[in-house]
Amino acid sequence: MTPSQLPDILVDQMRKGDFRAFETLFNTYWEELYQYTARILASEEDARDLIQDLFADIWERREQLQIQTHIRYYLFSAVRKKILCKFRDNGLKEKHLEKFVLHEELRSELTLNTLIHKDILSQLQEDLQALPEKERQVFRWYHFDELSIREIARLNGTAEQTVRNQLNNAYHKARGIIGKLMMFL
Repeated sequence: MTPSQLPDILVDQMRKGDFRAFETLFNTYWEELYQYTARILASEEDARDLIQDLFADIWERREQLQIQTHIRYYLFSAVRKKILCKFRDNGLKEKHLEKFVLHEELRSELTLNTLIHKDILSQLQEDLQALPEKERQVFRWYHFDELSIREIARLNGTAEQTVRNQLNNAYHKARGIIGKLMMFL
C-alpha cells in the first residue's frame, strides 16, 4: 500500500463504522483545515466550530459518503461550502436582525405614541368636563369637529360673537387644555 492510498483505506474503514479511522482522518487534516478556515473567517472560535461541525457531519453521514476525489480535496471543498453557508446565513441573520430591530423600534415608538395619545385624550376629556356645558360644546365643535364659528353659531342658534365669547371663556378657564392641544397637534 502506498501513502496516497492510505486516505482511501481510512475512508472505507470509516464508512464501516471504524472510529479509529475517523480519528486518524481528523488528526491528519484538522489543523490544516482549521488554519485555512480561521484565516478566511478571521475568527478562531468560528473556525473551530465550523471544522468540528464538518467532521461531525462526516461521521454522521459516513455510510452515505461518496468521495470521488482525494479526501483532502473533498474536505477543503466541504469546508469552503460551509464557509459560504456561514457567510450567507450571517448576512441573512444581519439583514433580518436589522429589520427586526427597526420593526421593534417602530413598534415601540408607535406603542409609546399611542399611550401618550390616549393619556392626553383622557386628561383632555377630564379637563373638558370641568367647563360649563355650552362652553364645553363650543370648544369640542371648534377644536375636535373643526367647525367654523359661523357653523357653531348656526347650530346653537346664537350670534357669532356669542360663540367667540364662549370660546374665550373656555380658554381662560382651561389653559391646561390649550397646552395639551398644542402638544397634541
